[in-house]
Amino acid sequence: MSMEKKSDLIGKIIVITLIAVFVAVGITSMTKGKPAAATGMTEKPAAAAVTVSVKTVAPETIQKTVLLNGEVSSRVETNIYPDTSGKISQVLKDIGDDVKRGDIIAYVDPSKPGSAYAASPVRATVAGTITYLPFHAGDTISSSTALATIGSLQDLEITLNVSEKYSSYIKNGLVAYVSLLSAPDTTFEAEITSISPVVNPASRTQQVTLKFNKNDPRIKPGMFAQVRLVIQEEENVFVLPQTALKTYNDDTTVFIVTPDDKAKRVVVTTGISNDADTQITSGLVSGDKVITAGSVTEGSKIRIAPSSRVLD
Repeated sequence: MSMEKKSDLIGKIIVITLIAVFVAVGITSMTKGKPAAATGMTEKPAAAAVTVSVKTVAPETIQKTVLLNGEVSSRVETNIYPDTSGKISQVLKDIGDDVKRGDIIAYVDPSKPGSAYAASPVRATVAGTITYLPFHAGDTISSSTALATIGSLQDLEITLNVSEKYSSYIKNGLVAYVSLLSAPDTTFEAEITSISPVVNPASRTQQVTLKFNKNDPRIKPGMFAQVRLVIQEEENVFVLPQTALKTYNDDTTVFIVTPDDKAKRVVVTTGISNDADTQITSGLVSGDKVITAGSVTEGSKIRIAPSSRVLD
């Protein structure tokens, strides 16, 4: 092969080599920065943070209550009876009227056909407020029927029948929270002042009496009362809403927020509870931030909602 042909061949080889290098460099630069799917590779996207609500653990008080119904009555009530049977000729007082001892409430005419007698006055034997007076002029009444009831509006109580299963908790001084239909936005406080020493064998209940802590003109005898009676109370304990509690491998657990904003599962033990909250007896320390709402798992990245419940 002549020198001229050898030189041409070498030149072509050099040109082809340079072209190959340029092409390779171009392909590399084109594939850089492209998504993994474009190059045939896949990458796992970073998990989004889960928004949660939390409660910061601190000592507080929890109460266990039982819901009962009762009726408001005057603590001191006296029935007023006529001295004679006959027809009521006149009623001078009405329900809600205040009376003094000796005041005339009504007159009863004992007259019978063919004979006439003076009307007999029915007098209040005690001072107070008339809480019951169902009769009207013209009604007939006997001497054994109470014409009226007089009580005190300043000394009101509620009588409850408590199931015997709670009898071991019942004691004088226990607090109760009373709701009335006439004042649905107000809670009135009362406490147990007397307890029946026996259980009614027919109803399996024990009768207890509550006295209101304060007089209030909105509370009246005869009103229906819904009562939440406190049967257990624990002070200076950790309390969580029941929404925070989970079950994992038969253990009761909660999720707390770690310093790096991740969810960590913690096993806890519980004490008394009510409709909303549960006492935590072990597993947490003061200051722990417990997740109360939000779907998380171990290690979930979390973000605390601005409206989250936090107790200092």
